[in-house]
Amino acid sequence: MLRRSFLVAAALTVTVPALAAQEKPLVLLAGATGKNGSVILQQLQDDPNFRVRAMTRDVAAATAKFGSEVEWVAGDVTKPATLGPAMKGVTYVISAVAASNQGEENFPVKVDLEGTRNLAAAAKAVGVKRFVIITSSVSGQVDNPMNKRGNDVIIYKGKAEEALIASGVPYTIVGPAGMTNNPGGVKSIELVPRSDYKMGQMITRADTATVVIAALTNPDAANKAFSVSNGTGPGTAAKDIKFAGLPAK
Repeated sequence: MLRRSFLVAAALTVTVPALAAQEKPLVLLAGATGKNGSVILQQLQDDPNFRVRAMTRDVAAATAKFGSEVEWVAGDVTKPATLGPAMKGVTYVISAVAASNQGEENFPVKVDLEGTRNLAAAAKAVGVKRFVIITSSVSGQVDNPMNKRGNDVIIYKGKAEEALIASGVPYTIVGPAGMTNNPGGVKSIELVPRSDYKMGQMITRADTATVVIAALTNPDAANKAFSVSNGTGPGTAAKDIKFAGLPAK
């Protein structure tokens, strides 16, 4: 009897943590191998509150570069048929997808606009609770000079935001200032309405990732669109990021 009790207890010590891990909400990260996505991926792996599924067009290449500890899934936002399997069991979506402009299939109209529309439709089909997308602080500006060298990238980022909103999926739209690879957590994180964004402001990719992940579950971040940049104060912890008071879009 004593031996049987010991075996049952031993089994519980193994299975209970495993079950607890499976109960954590699952985040699908689209664009997981990109400059922004890879930073978000690292932070999600370190976050005890979530499980993460990283979506990529090429699982073999992603595994070789980032390792096999991540749950990789094949998916392409420009191909809707690939998104259903990737979305299975997902609670939250982060889109760090961005056009590369390497070939027409990777132009902003295909990746930013049509890709966002496809991903949002797939998210709606499984009842995703929040879709957080990284766009730009100047999304939608027709006369922005980046349009000339980026196949109207700023225009299509604005249209992508409109497509996400029209989908009916709860959303948060994060418009970062100019991006740097400097360490995060050094300077304060400032969230302001798009109308208050000033050209020349910057933010680290790491701090942007912190904002994106915090927005997944914060009720004050629901259906908001804003600019994010680094200020001059000391680093801001995720729990201290201020979403309240920001305008809806």
